[in-house]
Amino acid sequence: MTSVVRGTSLRAGGACVRCRKGKTKCVYENNRAPCRNCAKGMHECYLPSESMAHHHGQTPTRPARPRESLPGERSVSATSDRQPATSGAVLPRNMQSNGEKLNPELITECERVINKTIPSCVAFHKPSFLQKLKNGTLEASIINGLLTCAARNSPALVRRYGGQGGIVTASEHFAVKTINIIMQNLDNPSLADIQALCLLIIHEWGNRNAIRAYVYLGQAARMAQMYRIISVHQSRGDPDQFIKEESFRRTLWLIYVLDCFLTSSPGRQPAISHHDIKDVALPCPDMSFNFGTPVYVRTLAGTPPSTLPDPSTPMTEVGEFGHIVMATQAWRNVIEMLTTVTTNSFSEDECAALEAGIEGVRNSLPMHFMDKPGHVNLHITMGSGYTYAMLHCLLHCATIMVNRRRLLQLVTTDGFSHETWRMVPHVHLQTVDRVFAAAHSVVSLLLALEANGDKDSSTNFPLVMLFSCFTACSTVAWFSLKGLTPADVNETAESIVRDGMRFLSEGAHVWVLAMPWSRHLSVMNKVLQNGDRPSQRPHADPAATSIKEDTASQPDNNGEVMDYERPQSANAQEQTEGRGSEPPRKSGFTTINGGSAGASTPATASPPPAQPKSDSPAPSSSGQPAEGAQASGNDMTAAELCVAFERQLLELDDLAAFMGGGV
Repeated sequence: MTSVVRGTSLRAGGACVRCRKGKTKCVYENNRAPCRNCAKGMHECYLPSESMAHHHGQTPTRPARPRESLPGERSVSATSDRQPATSGAVLPRNMQSNGEKLNPELITECERVINKTIPSCVAFHKPSFLQKLKNGTLEASIINGLLTCAARNSPALVRRYGGQGGIVTASEHFAVKTINIIMQNLDNPSLADIQALCLLIIHEWGNRNAIRAYVYLGQAARMAQMYRIISVHQSRGDPDQFIKEESFRRTLWLIYVLDCFLTSSPGRQPAISHHDIKDVALPCPDMSFNFGTPVYVRTLAGTPPSTLPDPSTPMTEVGEFGHIVMATQAWRNVIEMLTTVTTNSFSEDECAALEAGIEGVRNSLPMHFMDKPGHVNLHITMGSGYTYAMLHCLLHCATIMVNRRRLLQLVTTDGFSHETWRMVPHVHLQTVDRVFAAAHSVVSLLLALEANGDKDSSTNFPLVMLFSCFTACSTVAWFSLKGLTPADVNETAESIVRDGMRFLSEGAHVWVLAMPWSRHLSVMNKVLQNGDRPSQRPHADPAATSIKEDTASQPDNNGEVMDYERPQSANAQEQTEGRGSEPPRKSGFTTINGGSAGASTPATASPPPAQPKSDSPAPSSSGQPAEGAQASGNDMTAAELCVAFERQLLELDDLAAFMGGGV
């Protein structure tokens, strides 16, 4: 039986600072920090003699920390599959031993993320994660990564670690620890480090730190490539070899999915190449993965995987996560079209091919994953509700964007009017019907998840599901305001937009990225509620609302900068503060990405030149806007809003907002 040695009997420093302040007994495991009290509460454990180094972000053995780190951060548990450190390396004092465990509250939070939160519930091996978590052998990097996700919708973690900053501060508390541990282990990355970095990418993306998320994405791809090379020569003959190989494959596919999302703009190069995934099998069914039953699954291209021992070996069907990967590819193909086609090079055949690809993914789904009424409730009961909803939100979002681009091409053509719309072929009316059906399905999926959500935590929809909701609702609002829908469906459109606005408003409290989506949809909803329809109005002059912004889309770091209704006494210079050199806009409207329309993209046929900052109207000495500045307190009309929205779609503002404002 191992004995517990108290630090005061062996160390000159005595009790740690926290135990001294609390006047509690300070006991060390094997004479190593942290003590039991600090380990239980996940606090920093340091001696009084180390206080100066602690407050300067140092430890007695490590002179400095990376730029992103905070002082005094420590690991939660020890690593489990790392090579021993070389004799010349000095381990930091805050590395824990294998025997230390988390407190029950934090274990419960990690379990919730593993069991119910996308992407952890589909990309990670639940049985081994839960077992290691309870045994205290799960790696520190992935524990902090899981807690970073858990803090998004855990009132207990927000109260304890959020302070006045709320959810963002609470999640950032664990995110800093995660990146510190990953960077310390960069010479020998484990699979847990790569998985933790994937969770950190989602965290930074949700906080609108677009550049950092993109850089972390490239780092995760490189770490996965190196881990792949190293792991080839290890674990041969291991009975858990299939679980380890499938875990890596799922991690690689997770990086691929994030890569598809975070490169949805011209100029961003993918981190995962075709060569990296061409021979990699898609994720297998969850049942085979959980029980460690070796199976073989086809690749994304439909060919046998490189690990297939013999051509006659039977292959099993694609798993649940594999269908999400296939849906992501179909969604990404649509994005490729939107970012490369112009109004002059638009092709109806290309849209038809993309829609056929989306339907091909739908038709390949097993019967229990088909989009049928009531299926989502069954999946929620079985614990796969978010997986089912994520899959179909991607497919519906892709359908909406393809058909919206078709109608956008039609309405931006010279000579379009509501009289000509009444004479259009029946195929365009079917396009509107498909968009309405897809939008209704997206909102219905979110309503079902909300109704059956966990009562002990707030609802936290993944970013892609919220963006699908924004795409669906903003498109429905545009159709209604544009007069492209029959009058008898206006009430349905208002109901869809109203539910979507509520989801985005609640999502904006969890994800900073969703704030401009919520504000933009609230403007469209306000005009929609006014009952103004452009069919009784002349078409607005596009020049009035299509002023080109500065040459770069910047993240909206201040959620209170944009005012939809501007008073007449507003100072023109103050209105543009925080948005670079953006010219004044019409009252009652803001761009999708929080105030800037972005640089020139291939989606515009002949974009106007960027307006220099000096062209912005200067305020007069009396504080009133100069002549020509838009300072009217009236809201935009439906016609003006539609023209501005169409312009933004052509300039890919919605995609810039999806990635955090562009870079």
